[in-house]
Amino acid sequence: MPSRRQRTHYDVLEVTANASAEEIKRAYRRLVKQHHPDRQTSSALDAVASAERIRQVNAAYEILKHRQSRQDYDNRMSQHARDRATRAQSVADMPRQPTASDEELARQVWIQKVYTPLNRKLSSLLRSLAPQLKVLSADPYDEVLTDEFAAYVDRSRIEFARIERLFRQHPNPSTLAGVASRLYYCINQLGDALEELRYFPLNFDDRHLHTGQELFRIARGLRQEAAETLQASIQR
Repeated sequence: MPSRRQRTHYDVLEVTANASAEEIKRAYRRLVKQHHPDRQTSSALDAVASAERIRQVNAAYEILKHRQSRQDYDNRMSQHARDRATRAQSVADMPRQPTASDEELARQVWIQKVYTPLNRKLSSLLRSLAPQLKVLSADPYDEVLTDEFAAYVDRSRIEFARIERLFRQHPNPSTLAGVASRLYYCINQLGDALEELRYFPLNFDDRHLHTGQELFRIARGLRQEAAETLQASIQR
């Protein structure tokens, strides 16, 4: 499975993980002012980059400004670090090279315990957006419909957290690296999509809906590619 170090919310706000609430607030205000569109006089490409930077800064501050959400985020980061350390230690402690039968057993376990339930959950979540958007389209500014959409996004984010935990449950066998890779990027796209959709009920900017819808489309394609890659590996 591909490995990359993702920037943390602290990295985005250019503060340390033990920064005080006041330091986080000052960093947020400085970055918003620095990247505000009214201050950009360069190319359109730079303006797009600044808008993306503002989006990242807002998302990071939304988590870190509240004590409880920051604590939850720190706990998740700590768990990720422990998971990485555990996997690394497992590899270091491996007494021998796996045999063909070991690899086949690992494939069966991973398909049964990770891929199959994960694929089912992804399929359900990826199908859920279209009917929600159809209901919302009746009047995107209606308070009741907007609240219902916000509740849908909150439920989806809870389900997404379960999907992430399930994906980390067992390391994928090397022969299924292609499947795991596509699922990894599918989950990343889905996470970004839910972040986008979360902002619509806050500012009624339909660009969040369009971007979220496109990211859902990409995630669906990646899930399908994962299924096809798995099928191809079984038939060989």
